[in-house]
Amino acid sequence: MPSSKPLTITYKNDDQWFAQVGPQLGATFDEHSLTFDNEIGKGDFYRVHIDQGLRVRRVIVQFHKPVIFKRKLTHDPGYYVLVSNLSEQYLETRTGEQQFNLGYGTENGLYFSSPQLTASYTFEPGMRYHLIFIVLTYERIHNFISRQPETQQPLLRSFADADKPIYHVECLDSYSLNLLKEMDNQMHDGRGNNLLIHSRCLELCHHVLQKVEERRSRKSRTAPVHPSDVLKLNEIRRALLDGYQLPCPPLHVAAQRALMSPTKFKNLFKQLFGHTYYQFYKNVRMHKARELLLTEKMNASEVGYLLGYNNQSKFTKAFKDAFAVTPGSVMSARPSFRPPSSV
Repeated sequence: MPSSKPLTITYKNDDQWFAQVGPQLGATFDEHSLTFDNEIGKGDFYRVHIDQGLRVRRVIVQFHKPVIFKRKLTHDPGYYVLVSNLSEQYLETRTGEQQFNLGYGTENGLYFSSPQLTASYTFEPGMRYHLIFIVLTYERIHNFISRQPETQQPLLRSFADADKPIYHVECLDSYSLNLLKEMDNQMHDGRGNNLLIHSRCLELCHHVLQKVEERRSRKSRTAPVHPSDVLKLNEIRRALLDGYQLPCPPLHVAAQRALMSPTKFKNLFKQLFGHTYYQFYKNVRMHKARELLLTEKMNASEVGYLLGYNNQSKFTKAFKDAFAVTPGSVMSARPSFRPPSSV
């Protein structure tokens, strides 16, 4: 049986984004939220205006038919967009002639593009998607770049040239994931902590721009990673994310699973994910511990035990090494409101 023809949702600038896409989805919307539940599917969009030229949008949708969101070419005023996909499945994304899979479990977990490019996102029916969009004006991103170290500014300014179409994809590492989840927890109708969203936005933008500079500086020194090696490394990475309660498999065992020598595995893992194999594992566990303390109302002893720490002082030290604060400090900062489940 042939698949149904995709529904194409088009939009241009972010200023009137809800007004542009709402009627096409048969949705109701106001300044902050857009919702629909009809023959197209079910969706919940929430938007926060953080500061002049900076806003964040959360999208949680599940469609009954294939749907393509297509951003048309625009120049004035134009917006740079940083997109992340927190879903279990990837989102097929196209920019110009380039197509890639944007997803939590792929090497393309974060996507940054300029207004001089068209972009499309293809949503498959029956899949639940969870996306975070950070939207910045040209003036805002250049103001941000101007506050970075002087040695980084020329490269970053060339990357965010007003007349040069650009896009960049980056791995969604544990640091970025933690920032996004903290923002996500505040994106709700109860009007979350905008100061936290603001600070995490800036941290994430700084992190991505640093990755841009690192990639540009090492591009001439490193050979591209073979697609089959990328798939194997992502399998190992996903196993570490899912197995945060388990002891870390030795590096040589992980290398065998990836069908690589230990040296090749070690070098490619660092090249692709920005951390050594063991550091990535440690980051996963500590960021998961922080998430559990913040969102699951567990105490430090319970979280330490869940992660296999029989000695609470060792867990406290590992946590403090990662975040410079104790687990107890994080517990005291837990939000009093937990957003309702969506879709």
